[in-house]
Amino acid sequence: MCRLTAWVGEPRPLDVLVFGGTHPLLEQAWAPRELLEGSVNADGWGVTWWSEGRMARLASSRPVWQEPDLEGVLAATRAGVGVAALRNATPGLPVDEASVPPLALDGRAFVLNGSVPDFRERHARALRSELPDPLYGRLSGVSDAETLFLMVMDEVGRGSGRGEALDAVAERVLDRIGDGGECQLAMLLADAEGLSVRLASNVERTNSLYVLEGSGLAGGGTLVASEALDGDPAWRRVGDHGRVDVGGDGVRITTPRRPGRGPAR
Repeated sequence: MCRLTAWVGEPRPLDVLVFGGTHPLLEQAWAPRELLEGSVNADGWGVTWWSEGRMARLASSRPVWQEPDLEGVLAATRAGVGVAALRNATPGLPVDEASVPPLALDGRAFVLNGSVPDFRERHARALRSELPDPLYGRLSGVSDAETLFLMVMDEVGRGSGRGEALDAVAERVLDRIGDGGECQLAMLLADAEGLSVRLASNVERTNSLYVLEGSGLAGGGTLVASEALDGDPAWRRVGDHGRVDVGGDGVRITTPRRPGRGPAR
C-alpha cells in the first residue's frame, strides 16, 4: 500500500505535503500507522503540482528520507493544487521512477493506493483490452496502476468528471475481480482545478483517508491524506467506500453505490 497527501486551496509552499505536521508523509515512509498491508513505503516518492495551468512532477525511486534537498525545493515551490505520494511496490513490479506515483499524463495526475490481486496473471489482458488504441499505445509498463490510470483517462475522454471516472473504473475492476482475492482501490485523480479520491474494495474495509478543511495545517484550503498529519481533532476520516471531491466549489464527501452490493455502510 502507498501513502498520499494532497492540497487544494490558495497557492502555498508545498513542503507541507511531505514535511508538514507531527506525523508527516516523511515519517509515514518508515512508520505508517494505518497500512492494510506492508510495513514501510520506501520504494520511491513523487510530487506533482500545477502552476499557471501547467503540471510539473518530481519523482525518485529512492526512499524519501534519502532526499536532503527535497524540503528546500518544496518550500520554494508554491501551488494551489499539489499531490505527493510514497510507494510500497507490489512484489514483482519494477522499482523505477516511471512507476512511482503520482503518475502523470496530459495535465492530470493519478495515485493508486492498493492493488489488483493477480493482476498480471489473470486480469491485465482483459482490462487493457478495453482501452482505445491511442491510450493502449501509451502503455509503457506492466503495473496495475498504469492500467487503471489509462482506464480513468478513457472515462474522462468520454466526458466524465474526475469523481465519476474513478467510480466507473472501480465498478469495472471490482466486477471483474468478484470474490477472487481482496482488491483494494484507493484512487486519486487530480488536475489544475482540483482532485477526487475514491475508496473501493470487494470487502467491507477500505484504505484510510482523512480530510482537513480550512484550519490548522489546512489554513486557506483543504488537505487530504492517507493518515492524519497531526493530532488536530478537525481531521475527518472518510468512511469506507467513500469518495472525496475537492475543487473551487468546496469539499464534498459521498458514499457511491458499491458494485453489485448496494450502498456502502
